[in-house]
Amino acid sequence: MIGSLGKGRLRRFAAPLCALGLVAGAAVARLCVLGALLPSSLFVLGAFLPPAALAQDLVVMLEAAPQTLDPVYATDATGVRISHQLLFDTLLTLGDDLQTAPGLAERWERLSPTRYRFHLKAGVTFHDGTPLTAEDVVYTLRSLMAPETASPYGPALREKIAAVIALDAATVEVELSAPYASILSDLALPIRSRNAGPDRPLLGTGPFRFAGRSPNQIVLERNGAYHRGPPGVARVVFKVVSDESTRLLKLRKGDIDLAINAVPLDKLARFQRPPLSRNYKVLEAPGLSYQYLGFNLEDPVLADARVRRAIAHAIDVDALIHYRQRGHSFRAVGLLSPTNPFALAGAVPPAYDPELAARLLDDAGHPLRDGRRFALTYKTSTDRSAVVQARAVQSDLRKVGIELAVRSYEWGTFYEDVQKGNFQMFSLRWVGVSDPDFFYELFHSSRMPPAGRNRVRYREPEVDRLLERGRVTADPEARREIYDAVQRALLRDLPYVSLWHNNNIAVVSRMLSGFRLHPTGGFHYLPDVRKAER
Repeated sequence: MIGSLGKGRLRRFAAPLCALGLVAGAAVARLCVLGALLPSSLFVLGAFLPPAALAQDLVVMLEAAPQTLDPVYATDATGVRISHQLLFDTLLTLGDDLQTAPGLAERWERLSPTRYRFHLKAGVTFHDGTPLTAEDVVYTLRSLMAPETASPYGPALREKIAAVIALDAATVEVELSAPYASILSDLALPIRSRNAGPDRPLLGTGPFRFAGRSPNQIVLERNGAYHRGPPGVARVVFKVVSDESTRLLKLRKGDIDLAINAVPLDKLARFQRPPLSRNYKVLEAPGLSYQYLGFNLEDPVLADARVRRAIAHAIDVDALIHYRQRGHSFRAVGLLSPTNPFALAGAVPPAYDPELAARLLDDAGHPLRDGRRFALTYKTSTDRSAVVQARAVQSDLRKVGIELAVRSYEWGTFYEDVQKGNFQMFSLRWVGVSDPDFFYELFHSSRMPPAGRNRVRYREPEVDRLLERGRVTADPEARREIYDAVQRALLRDLPYVSLWHNNNIAVVSRMLSGFRLHPTGGFHYLPDVRKAER
C-alpha cells in the first residue's frame, strides 16, 4: 500500500495514471503505483541506433510515453501493451472472442471450486536463456501479492489467492480463499524470472527484448528464441509523439509504419484519399473502450437520482458520436461491450429528451429561475478532444438550465482529484474490460479509492449483495442472471452516464503484412507483422 511506504521509497514512484490502461482480468488492481526507475543507462539510446539502422524497423507511433515497463507496476495502456504483450508472456490471455485462452499455461483444470491446476508450455525460455519453470510462476504471484512490493495487482490477488505451489517443474496449483469466478482473467499476468533480480526487471519470455529508451523513443529487439517462433521484424521502435499536428506530419512524411488509436478522428478521412491513401490503409473494428460520464454521489445536488437522470436525458450522445467521434464509436448502454456474453440484452440508454430532463429537475426541487437552476463543475484533462467533449456537454446542459463550468487540468492533477473525490462531474474511459467481476471494483461500497475504483462513491446494499454473489458463482447462467440484475440497477441509479464504445482504428503502412487488430486495441499481433524492403 502507498501509505506503508517510507518517504525514500515513495520518491521512486510517480502519480497514478491507470484510468486509460485497464486490461481484462488482471486490471482489477485497487491502486495505480508506478514502478521503480530502471537503471539510467537503460534509458539512453546510444550510437547503436543511428537513423540509418532504423530504416527497416517497424516504427509504431504512441500518443504518450508509458509510465513504466516494469510488469509489476505497469497499468497505463501503453505500458501494459508493451510490457505484458511484447516483453513478457502472461500465464493466461484474452482471445479475440474475449474468452480466457492459453498463455504460458497451455491447459488447466478446475479440481474443485477453489483449486486450479495449471500446466506450463514446454520449451519456453527467458531472454537470458534460462528455462521457465513452475517456480517462476510461484515467485511471480507471491511477489505480486506481497504488501511490501506495493504492486497495483497485489490487493486483488491477496484477497482471492490463499496459496500457490509448484507441484513439479511444469505444474502449478492455485488455492483460492473462495470460489472466485473471475480468477482466470485475474491470472492474465506477466510471468517474471525468479532469477532476474532488481537490476533486470524487464527480463521476460516475450517475443521482444528491451533494447533501450529515451524520453521520446523505446526500442525492442527480436527474441530469436521465442517459443512461438521469432517475430517478423528485427526491431520495433516506438516513437512518442504527443502533439497532434506533429503526428500528422510524421505520417505524411512516411516516418511511421503503424498508429493504433493515435490519429485524431477528425483527420482520418485524409487517409482515404491521396497522397496518404497510397502509403496507408485504415483498419477499423469494434473495441472494448468504454467512455462514461461520472458523478460524485456524495455531492448534495448529484446525490439525487432524478438529477442524474435529468442530465442523462439532457445530453445528446448520438450527436456527440456523430460530430465529435465522426461515427467511429457506437452508443454504450453500460460498461460491457455488446459483444460480451454478460452484457444486458435488450437494454437501452436514456433517450435524448430535454423536456423530460426539465420535468425531472422541477420534480427534484430545482425550478428554472432567470434561465438557471444550479451550477456544477465538470473536470477534465487538457487533452483537446476531452475539452471538446466537455464543451458539448456544457452546451446541452445549458439548454435545461444547468450552468456547467468546465475546468481542465494537467493529467496528474485531474486524476488525483478524481481519486480523492474532489469533483462533481468528470469523464474518463475504461479499456479492455471483459469479466463482469470488474463491476465489483467499480461499484461495491467497499471499493472507494484508494481501496478500489468506486470513484463515484456509489453505495447500494442491493448491488453490494449481488456483486458479492456474482464473484463466487461459477455457473455461467447463474452469473448472467446476477449481472443482469446489477446492470439493471445501474441503469436505474445512473452513477455513470454511459456514452460510447470506441472502435479500434489502426493506420497501417502498405509495406506491412500480417497485422491484425485485437479487440483491446493492443499489440498482441505485432510479432506476426512483416515489413517489405524499400
